[in-house]
Amino acid sequence: MRPECSTARAVVRERLNAHTARGCTALAITKERLPNALISLEIEVDPERVEKHMERAVARLSLRVRVPGFRPGKVPRRNLERHVGTAALLNEALEELVPEVYQEALVSEEIDAIAQPDISLKSTDPLVVTAKVPVRPEIDLKDYHSLRAPKPESKVTDEQVADALTSIRRRYAVLEPVERAVQWNDTLRADVTVSVDGQEEPHVEEDAEFPVREGSIVSLPGFVDHLIGLEAGVAHHIEFDLPADFDVEEIAGKTAKYDVTIHEVKQEVLPDLDEEFVASLDDESVTSVEQLNARVRTDLQAQAERVLIGGYQDEIVDLLVATASIDYPEVLVDREIERIIDRESDHAAHTQEGLNNWLAAIGKTLPELTEELRERADLTVRRALVLSRLIDDEKIEVSEEGIDAEIDSLVSQMGGAGNPDSMAAIRGMIDTPDGRVTMRNQLITKTALERLTEICSQPEAEAESTPRASRRRRPSTAKADADDEASTEAEASTDEAAPDTEATTE
Repeated sequence: MRPECSTARAVVRERLNAHTARGCTALAITKERLPNALISLEIEVDPERVEKHMERAVARLSLRVRVPGFRPGKVPRRNLERHVGTAALLNEALEELVPEVYQEALVSEEIDAIAQPDISLKSTDPLVVTAKVPVRPEIDLKDYHSLRAPKPESKVTDEQVADALTSIRRRYAVLEPVERAVQWNDTLRADVTVSVDGQEEPHVEEDAEFPVREGSIVSLPGFVDHLIGLEAGVAHHIEFDLPADFDVEEIAGKTAKYDVTIHEVKQEVLPDLDEEFVASLDDESVTSVEQLNARVRTDLQAQAERVLIGGYQDEIVDLLVATASIDYPEVLVDREIERIIDRESDHAAHTQEGLNNWLAAIGKTLPELTEELRERADLTVRRALVLSRLIDDEKIEVSEEGIDAEIDSLVSQMGGAGNPDSMAAIRGMIDTPDGRVTMRNQLITKTALERLTEICSQPEAEAESTPRASRRRRPSTAKADADDEASTEAEASTDEAAPDTEATTE
């Protein structure tokens, strides 16, 4: 609990003690645990206390309400009540009384609210207030040490290595004019006119230069495929249908028509893969073709493993979610939906006008989008909660030295290595109090995923013979903030969760 939360609770507890010392009757509170991490409170308030708040309400209202024949602040209760009505007077009293008794109930029942409650008025005589209070999630990971999922193995083929080496050589290729038909990987200089059925004006490019590579999109998709085999110096007419699912809806599925005159065909001449080429790379750690081959294979292997491990970790986190018991309030999902909208709208949702414009651009209403995102947000919350519990159970922590090492690595990756001024500037942007908190959370999550990978990928025999104590991480110097984005919101203090619902009478 944050210090400010403890302070707020202490203030409320002092107020509660003061009420008791003055002989005030304690609140009559009934508490019940509900599904979805909610606690139901029924709070009955002593009539004497209600009456005191009614008198305060009279004093406040008499200053604001003009009653003929009376000066502001001097209106008798009977006249004021006749003028504004009993319900208005009671509502004025409840605006102060309800938050007060709610906070006292939280302290009295030792409830750690994480968000605003849903408050309603059950009765006025006696005064009974009900509240549904979102509280911290309860997560039970069950016997997660028995979870198993085969870890995929990455394998780099000779063909992949050869393709990567070709890509490196292509960076140093030269273009030479040739007198032949167009082939893949050539570069053309041509006049191109394109039109699509339904468009009024064709698009014209003169003396355009572009490569002819498989998978590349020059102009419209499918255009380069029709260039193979064409001769230079001749006017060519090409027609083909665009994909029905083309992302430009106005022309999807329509016929594209090209008039192409090729002026020049250039072929790509790659340098030979030899010691001279390796030396031209200016990399002191690679001095031979064999070493370059090995480096490329190692890099491809690392890249393949990163892709595989990312998918594998998603799989085992979802396995942990599926086997865990998780009770959490819906407010966490609502907050995650808000974060998704904020990110995907590029923060346009910060203002109502910006949100409305963005929703209009994507053709959705806010209720439609909210419902569409709910399943995704719910999974994000559940993943964050089980990882948070895993971090607690495994006692995963990160040292300040570990954060320093990660910052050093980032500074180097961002181009600061070898340049003291650049290193200092980059470090200044990263090594801030907020930056260190973010980095610590990222490192903790990374360590938790590595630990879960270690658990789920080990053979059954090894898992059974490994003592549980040896599976624990040794604590370091900085205590983890266990929660990811969704569960970080659950750190809201009691005062942050104070009710803003206006209780009204019928």
